[in-house]
Amino acid sequence: MITGTLYEAGKMMVMQNKWEQKKSTGNINRKEKKELTPQEKELQRYKEQLEETKKGNEYSALYSKIQSGQKLSPAEEDKLKAQDMKAYLDYKADQAEQKAFEEKLKHCKTKDEAQRLKTTKMQSNLSKIKNVENDPYISDSEKLRIARQIQGDTTATAKIFDKFTQSEEYEKMPTEAELQQIRKMQKDAENAAMLSETEDTSQVNEENVSEDIVNENIDETGAKNIVSDKNDRAENLVLDAKSKEKEAINGDDAVMAEMQAIVSKLNKDKETGGTIDVFA
Repeated sequence: MITGTLYEAGKMMVMQNKWEQKKSTGNINRKEKKELTPQEKELQRYKEQLEETKKGNEYSALYSKIQSGQKLSPAEEDKLKAQDMKAYLDYKADQAEQKAFEEKLKHCKTKDEAQRLKTTKMQSNLSKIKNVENDPYISDSEKLRIARQIQGDTTATAKIFDKFTQSEEYEKMPTEAELQQIRKMQKDAENAAMLSETEDTSQVNEENVSEDIVNENIDETGAKNIVSDKNDRAENLVLDAKSKEKEAINGDDAVMAEMQAIVSKLNKDKETGGTIDVFA
């Protein structure tokens, strides 16, 4: 019994000494750190690098999506906002402009007007990207970010227009040449009606019957010529429309090619500068 009491007393004394030591060193409630082995340290570094790479890839995917003219999901927008507020604001501004562009297309009166609207926007974007390229006060990394943002907006513009050309609204739109032809035909019809009203058919007599017969033959021949002429003009209108469409497509391709050349140059310049490419 005495031995047990002495043992308990000794145990309590040891615990009291440890408590006093912790109070004096300030290590109360602080767990002792376990020293990692070299293998554990290497594994920890690998896990950290893996996490950083995964995070970098997620943001790179967002930038690449913007560059290709695609829309971000709400969750992706939140990620971009948390990572890069400036890129997020630029993206939202582009989205608003693209929505306005869609509405303007619907209010165009002719196919030519819709085409000019798209060409003007694409040429404006090309001017913007050139200004960014030549701005000495913007870093190479920021130049590349802005250039790719503009490239994405331009790609989205082309996609919006292509989709619009498949719509019923666009199909019903005349070309400007067709519109002019319609107006001319309406004017000719009005003039013909006015001429018919002024003719005095009561004065026709037997002496000019033969002349009328000749005139009828001439009129019949003239009518055939008119029909043939109209057919020729209709074919010319179709060819003209196709020619303009081809020119527009070639022009768009030239704009996109020039933009890509600028983006590639900026990317090379930035890599030469040794900065990290978030778009890679």
